[in-house]
Amino acid sequence: MAKQDTGLARTARLLDLVPYLTTHQGIAISELAKTFNTTIKEITDDLNTLWMCGLPGYTPLELIDLEFESGFVSIRNAETLAAPRALDRAEVLSIYMGLDLLSAELSNTDTSLVNEITNLQDQLRTQLISAPQVQIEASLNSEFRALILRAIRRRGWIEITYHSVANDQVSKRQVAPYELSQSGTHEYLQGYCDNAKAIRNFRADRIVRVTEIDDQVWPNSPVTANESSIKFEVKVHSASRQVLELLPQISVSSKTASIEGFSASWISRAVLSLAGQIEATEPIQIRSAVHARAKAALENYH
Repeated sequence: MAKQDTGLARTARLLDLVPYLTTHQGIAISELAKTFNTTIKEITDDLNTLWMCGLPGYTPLELIDLEFESGFVSIRNAETLAAPRALDRAEVLSIYMGLDLLSAELSNTDTSLVNEITNLQDQLRTQLISAPQVQIEASLNSEFRALILRAIRRRGWIEITYHSVANDQVSKRQVAPYELSQSGTHEYLQGYCDNAKAIRNFRADRIVRVTEIDDQVWPNSPVTANESSIKFEVKVHSASRQVLELLPQISVSSKTASIEGFSASWISRAVLSLAGQIEATEPIQIRSAVHARAKAALENYH
């Protein structure tokens, strides 16, 4: 009879499962459940949890690769967890808060373990105090920043030379700048782009050059970004973490999704980068562009 599962017991089992599976490739799930004194359902839940474990980046290169649909378990890529790694501030804080919850659960049952948790929290607290705060470094040189801020104050125009990763091209854009803002670790210039006839966000570290334009009128009624967007439909074959992060309009339960983009080139590259996890269905122009890119890529291997 399998003993009742607890959060602590499951955590310990998960930690033991990886090295055990590494040395017992192809073991049956039923035998694995018997070895760890638990049920087939609980061990299957454990395997589903391990399938999402790995290192930051969370692509197939960093995640543990498990195969157990046949009833027999094989594990690959677990060596990514073998090397010790430093924890960043957010990870240390998450562990510290998790230990608080664990300590509260154990306070009346295991004094020695609570003391160990307290000692570990003391070490983590030292890291939290000494860890440097995340800084957003200035990505514009002082000359470019001064020109942009002056254009914003004067309601004027600038011409920027910009490197777009959507099509990997450097182009010149005439922009009526609205503001400089920060999002995450990056700084952005928001403004009305006369080339696109729409509001655009330009990542500051991709602005190569800035010059002033004196003879252009500030747009009274700028076109919104959505008016020039490209709507496309996709069929979702696998709502993986990679898919959800790249295309947040898709949910875990999505079978199809309607998405907006601003570059046909970016859309086709995004669909291809997901390696068959989604399929562009409409409009036919986007579907044809994806097909052409895929065909060109395959021809490079001939």
